[in-house]
Amino acid sequence: MSLAKSAVVFAFLLAATPALTSARSHLRQQHGLSQPGTATAMAGLEGEACPPDEFKRYHEIVCKIEKACGCADTVCELDWCSTYVHEWKKDFGACLLKGCDKKEKEDDADDEGK
Repeated sequence: MSLAKSAVVFAFLLAATPALTSARSHLRQQHGLSQPGTATAMAGLEGEACPPDEFKRYHEIVCKIEKACGCADTVCELDWCSTYVHEWKKDFGACLLKGCDKKEKEDDADDEGK
């Protein structure tokens, strides 16, 4: 008898599951709730990763020090520069993807225009 009761309860739960799922999705539609887009779900924010002001700071702090220290990709002529530049690059995040060359090319173009 216990096995029969378990089977009936199990069948009832299986039958009720689609109704619960559709009720939940109906509530989401009714309140305008939906899953966030992929980028928003991962980052939690929308917008530019490295705005112009932040990139200007990156260039002032990182690029000029790299140039003064004679840094290559990962090695600098002065030991303290490697660590200093590396820590600042981590702080600036996405700005390092733009690189120092972009700002220098823009500066050169501005100088030629004057």
